[in-house]
Amino acid sequence: MELEKPSRLIVAALLAVTIGLTPVFAALGGAWSSSIQTGSADVAAKLGSIEKTLDDKRKELGVPGLSLVIVKDDRVIYAKGLGLKDVEGNLPVTEKTLFAIGSCSKAFTAMTAMMSVDDGKLSLEDSPKKYIPYFKLQDRDADAKITVRDLLCHRSGLDGTDLAWYTGMLNREEVIKTAGLAKPTAKLGEKFQYQNVMFSAAGEVVAHAQRSTWERVIAERIFKPLGMNLSNTSAAENRKSPDFAIGYDIAKKTPKRLAMRDLTNIAPAGAINSNAVDMAKWLRLMLGGGMFAGKRLVSEKSFAELTTKQITVAGKTGYGLGWGVADWHGHKLLTHSGGIDGFNSLVAVMPDQQLAFCLLTNVTSSPIGLTARDAIFNTIVGKPEPIAAAASTGTSASNTATEAGSYSAGALVIEVVLNDDKLLAKVAGQPDYPLVNVGGRKYKLDDPAPDGFFMTFRPIKGNESDTEMYLEQPQGSVVLAKHKPSSEPGTKAASADYSGPHKDLIGKYAMSGLAVEIAAKNGKLMLVVPGQPEYTLVEKEKDTFGAAELSDSYSARFKRGADGNVSALLIKQPEGEFELKQAGDAPPALSNSSASADELMAKVIAAAGGEANFRKHKSMITTASIEFENQGSSGEVVSTSKAPNASANTTTLIAQGKKIGTIREYFDGVTGGAETSFSPPEAYTDEQLADARIDFAFYQLLDWKTLFKNTTIKEKSKLGDEEVYVVVKTPEKGSPVTDYISTKSFLLLKREVMRSTLGGDGPAKVSETFSDYRNVDGLMVPFTTNSKSPGFGNVITRVKEVRFDADLPDAEFRAKLKR
Repeated sequence: MELEKPSRLIVAALLAVTIGLTPVFAALGGAWSSSIQTGSADVAAKLGSIEKTLDDKRKELGVPGLSLVIVKDDRVIYAKGLGLKDVEGNLPVTEKTLFAIGSCSKAFTAMTAMMSVDDGKLSLEDSPKKYIPYFKLQDRDADAKITVRDLLCHRSGLDGTDLAWYTGMLNREEVIKTAGLAKPTAKLGEKFQYQNVMFSAAGEVVAHAQRSTWERVIAERIFKPLGMNLSNTSAAENRKSPDFAIGYDIAKKTPKRLAMRDLTNIAPAGAINSNAVDMAKWLRLMLGGGMFAGKRLVSEKSFAELTTKQITVAGKTGYGLGWGVADWHGHKLLTHSGGIDGFNSLVAVMPDQQLAFCLLTNVTSSPIGLTARDAIFNTIVGKPEPIAAAASTGTSASNTATEAGSYSAGALVIEVVLNDDKLLAKVAGQPDYPLVNVGGRKYKLDDPAPDGFFMTFRPIKGNESDTEMYLEQPQGSVVLAKHKPSSEPGTKAASADYSGPHKDLIGKYAMSGLAVEIAAKNGKLMLVVPGQPEYTLVEKEKDTFGAAELSDSYSARFKRGADGNVSALLIKQPEGEFELKQAGDAPPALSNSSASADELMAKVIAAAGGEANFRKHKSMITTASIEFENQGSSGEVVSTSKAPNASANTTTLIAQGKKIGTIREYFDGVTGGAETSFSPPEAYTDEQLADARIDFAFYQLLDWKTLFKNTTIKEKSKLGDEEVYVVVKTPEKGSPVTDYISTKSFLLLKREVMRSTLGGDGPAKVSETFSDYRNVDGLMVPFTTNSKSPGFGNVITRVKEVRFDADLPDAEFRAKLKR
């Protein structure tokens, strides 16, 4: 369970998964104690090499402390503590120091489920309702069909529903009931979506099947027989230990002490605390296939269920029951990461090599998990042979322009661009990744990418004139083809000359900023998607087509209106169905010029109420209800703003009929941050301050020329049934803003931005749709806002009252809590 701060739309700390191939680690230097068993000088030398690699990395990152254990052939060959468990007390980590293992606890919960199956007390195909009758899902079909197996492999149809439990005000049953109220984001079993609360429900199922509690089942069925005598399942119990680590956050490079979070209400998903000594026994059980010290604790059949892929996550990576199932250069790898405030862990098991390790750290997050994995596996298993094409492909590292272009494999599209003689990799919705040459045509993805990502550009075997990209990544390597720009010369002319039976299908189709084109080439219809190869359409039945280059799971169907004319394109693919409305070209009256932007913005200002009505107001107070559709929670929000650019909003969170927490964001024009009732206060970073100066400008609509360096009308498109201008506004500092403005009313209908998250976790896409405009004192105010962002999902805000020109003191927009 990896904890990260969500978008600054509302501040809170929410859980998200990183299946064992991600953050963990770092340290200040410090004392260490050890217990090493080595069979030869060669093994000792290898372990010394691993330690040096990790030690160098931890010092570079500056995380307080860690504990590492490696098991090979049922023996502990390395167990050490490095760095400090308590920075203020200057106390060293030992191999017995307890750390929170977070979501690595899920494997323990899944193991007890399979033990219960062996006992005849539980079936994976049972409904959770058989054991916990209060379990219920909003989707009727999912509610009727969901099984215990679905809970254990994250395929319930629910995305993360972590807001309610993280506030700490609900008990375990209430948290599960709250998740049941959440609107699903997929059908049952359709796709992998990490779900802490459903795993907690699985733990409660086991507890009721065993007529016990989850805590007692873990203690009696796993801790006791394995001799994990120092491990526990609660923060309160952990604090009684004589040797436990303090958790820290190092987002600002200086360790900030964090209180250990009480995870009682989500315990089966991540509440175990353990150390290197005890986790070594857990690793031995896994390497033993369910056997420990000559005794079988779980049947071979049940162990196989745990470690068999139940659902695909991405590429070759899947998820079993409480375990990520991955591939490391041909070796099956069982893996899971865990994270909670101040702690991060990684467990990896390679059965065919009888090798496993567990890495425990007292830091919220850091990217050393990949470093640890590669250092251990490369050294002990053997470093994989480099790609032959990487060494020499006829292009020198200095000829970087050759590599620029668009590369794709299925839905994955990577743009490689040349910027100031340096290559950058661009992926939609992610930050840019600098490429650092490491020899020949091979490049390492630099910060902010984690370790372990490389791109090698090479000729295609048998067609050396064309290029492909070999993308090496922890979750499985991928080959992407380089292709010509979709707007290939001659396509438009060919479309114009086409006189076949499907001429009326040719044109542009769009949804939410995504535009595709149906074109003609060599007498055939082509689907042209920006950044992807062209797809040849093959008619299956009237108005329904497949693509010659894709499987039957992909199709394109054209919809027609009552008049028989084409109105929309419905694209169906494994990820879901997407409807794109027919879109025309940009209107001639508003071309992509500075003059047309002036004309459009003048119309927008007039439609919103006019400059005079804006200028007469100096402050605004808005009271609204808020519904977290994908969280099962709701709330009330009061927003205040004051000219020129001060703003604050306070959200009261409600679930199960009770107040569960408060969130407050503030910005006084110079500084800003967030305060909650359930996490430490945070200050905005420089990037967030730059965005806040734009977001909270009281007269943003009027001052568009000073706030934005460039404003461009990108195109004319469709938003639902409404025709819109797509306008991109780029500031001198901060992130671009994309507005969708009605061509009829000239009101703002949608806004998309990339906003940096609190906690330094990088940018996230935030989308807001505005509707139900009402005239309030001469200004058109949207009374309904639908926001979408990672972590929260869909959030609907409905305005109850708007008041202008109240006397708001400056203190209203400043921090109220001490950091």
